[in-house]
Amino acid sequence: MIPALLLLFLIPQSLGIMKMIQIYGKVTYGPFPMTSPSSENCASECFDLDYCILSWQTPEGSCYHYSNLDRPDTITVVETDKTEGSKVGFKTNITGDNCPFSYTDMDFIMTISNGDTYSWKKTGNSWSLNGCRDGWKQFDRTDGYSVCMKVFKSSGNIYRWDARNKGCQPMGTDQIGVASIEESRWIHEQMMQYNPAKKSFAFWINGSFKDNDCSTENFCEVSL
Repeated sequence: MIPALLLLFLIPQSLGIMKMIQIYGKVTYGPFPMTSPSSENCASECFDLDYCILSWQTPEGSCYHYSNLDRPDTITVVETDKTEGSKVGFKTNITGDNCPFSYTDMDFIMTISNGDTYSWKKTGNSWSLNGCRDGWKQFDRTDGYSVCMKVFKSSGNIYRWDARNKGCQPMGTDQIGVASIEESRWIHEQMMQYNPAKKSFAFWINGSFKDNDCSTENFCEVSL
């Protein structure tokens, strides 16, 4: 198969360096996508949508858009032959003003409004995205959901609601609770990086307080 760059949408230089790279390929695994009524402008419509990270135009003419706002889930894309008529469009950053000669050696990385990035991992003729922003840790929970976590340090004292409203939500995220020993250990490791002297300090997570009793099977509040 001869690598070929099919389509490149350019944002004017004053608006940034985000581009849309479209190749012959298909989605082999991923969350339920959003359906677009237009198949002819599938990639360009994704380009204009802030939340869209990938477009897929099927041989049957359907157009699907994949959102970075969906709960974390792996998306897998595989390259196909031109004769299949299936096209995928990656929203990605490209350094410089010139169009790349080929997509085969490119790193597909998308930057969102707050500066965080999503990076695709290339293996052979396929690409995968685990659904988490770069630098965030993914945990697959027993209830079937996956979450992305990252620890942030405050320069001073901060109330829980301020941490949520002024820190998390402007980034399009929220505070989260702990659902496993694995998550708890990872959080502790992150805390120790910020607090190597092991001085006392607070760490906010999401959750709720319950009555001080052990009357229920799954909860017992104790003093630490």
